[in-house]
Amino acid sequence: MLEIDIEIILAQVVTFLIGVFVLWKIAWKPLVSMLDRRKNDISKNISDAQNLKLDTEKLKNDYEQMLKDIDKKSQELIQKATALGDENRQKIILESQVEAKKILDSAKKQMEYEREAVKTDLRREIVPIAISIAEKVTEKLIDKNTKKELIEKFLQDISKQ
Repeated sequence: MLEIDIEIILAQVVTFLIGVFVLWKIAWKPLVSMLDRRKNDISKNISDAQNLKLDTEKLKNDYEQMLKDIDKKSQELIQKATALGDENRQKIILESQVEAKKILDSAKKQMEYEREAVKTDLRREIVPIAISIAEKVTEKLIDKNTKKELIEKFLQDISKQ
């Protein structure tokens, strides 16, 4: 059976109390200070994590703002490029119209020049023929100066038409 031995129990209680006393005197302060350090380290780590989270959120917001700014600038650049393209297109159209007008004016001048040249050539060719015809018709009724005047008047009438 089980027997309860008071001496053993008393010895164990005394040994236990001595052990607790020794531990309390020797190990309690270092144990408490170690637990306090651990508590402080954990608090510091939590605080650092919160600060890091805030910094990360700030960076995220900054990057989002930068992306918005970049998007806005790219839209502005696209609008500027489009406006510049439209401006260049209008400039090219205007230059082509001016060039076409110059070509048309040049062609008109060339046609007028050629028309005048044809008239001059025609006069040179018709004058001797007209004189010859006039001489035959009038034969000796009119002198040469009068004939020339009549022919020139005739040619002027033709040029006006």
